[in-house]
Amino acid sequence: MSNSIFQNGSVSSNGIIHQETNDPVRMLFVGAPLLDMVLLVGEETRRQYGLKRDDCILSKEEHNTLFQELFHNPKSRLAAGGSAQNAARIAKWSLEEKGEVAIAGCTGCDDYELWLRSKLHSEDVSPLYVTHPEARTGVCGCLLSDEGERSMVVRQGAAALFRAEHLKTDIIRPYVETSHCVFLEGYFIVHSQDVVFYFAQHRSASQIFSLSLSAEYVCRQHCKALQTVIPKVNILFGNEAEVKALAEAMTGRNDLTVEECMKLIHRLQTSETVESRIFVVTCGSKPLLLVQGGGDNQLFKIKPVEKVVDSVGCGDALAGAFLANYIRTHNVESAIEEGIEAARQILKVTGCEPPHRARR
Repeated sequence: MSNSIFQNGSVSSNGIIHQETNDPVRMLFVGAPLLDMVLLVGEETRRQYGLKRDDCILSKEEHNTLFQELFHNPKSRLAAGGSAQNAARIAKWSLEEKGEVAIAGCTGCDDYELWLRSKLHSEDVSPLYVTHPEARTGVCGCLLSDEGERSMVVRQGAAALFRAEHLKTDIIRPYVETSHCVFLEGYFIVHSQDVVFYFAQHRSASQIFSLSLSAEYVCRQHCKALQTVIPKVNILFGNEAEVKALAEAMTGRNDLTVEECMKLIHRLQTSETVESRIFVVTCGSKPLLLVQGGGDNQLFKIKPVEKVVDSVGCGDALAGAFLANYIRTHNVESAIEEGIEAARQILKVTGCEPPHRARR
């Protein structure tokens, strides 16, 4: 990969391109595309499918009927979900016409895939889907109670079948080679490690490589893989619980503060070079923590949201908006402001839907 794609930019000493604000940018998000289906139901429906309140399980064959019922029920709320897909949609919302965004992942050949593809096109996000003829598209069914409790059942299906070889297909390769920024969800460490390692080993020095930690179990069960990849990551995202889980897996200690855990992981992140290394850690409504290069932790206050509707996708929204702003401005403060505002907007709606608001 050459720097020719950055014709109007300048290269800094750390190899990262400082892009002029008005230059169009290209972003690639790689993850597990899911169709989220949410419906308010009674206890009888929950019992029918063996689901408990405030629980999340992997689907069994009998849940395929539930997914069909949710998909065809006019009262269901359908959404393009999955961590990377959430972040991609918010990144495009943040960029508006200043660049293009694509999401790469694996789907089945079914009605769910058609719905997802149509939804992304309507938001001007390019769906770089590799369709698997023998697998179903990944879905997440969410049954809500009147009290707001959730019963979730997930079928990963084709979403877990994306491989590094897919990056070389005609539809995806141009984005791999020319994107200014590549974001991967940490869930890929579980089922698609070859994809994560491909970007860690082969990305251009002029390309921002970003990764999310995604979940506590990812950090605990795949600590060694993360320790191998993190030194290659330019921008790392995590939340308080994930950071503690990873630090504990690395050290065997559970008495470290969030700040100490963050410092430990950032030291790993900067083990090859301190330049252009950023670590963003969210702590719910508490101030956000950020460290860059060899500097000290920075705190960014979160303006309260008067009425919180749903916290799902807030971290994804923050990551997508942060990256969209940062690759245009290379201003951390501006990017954090954009990321926090996106997360605040997502708190006010159900799911991770790009909000409607007047742009600044």
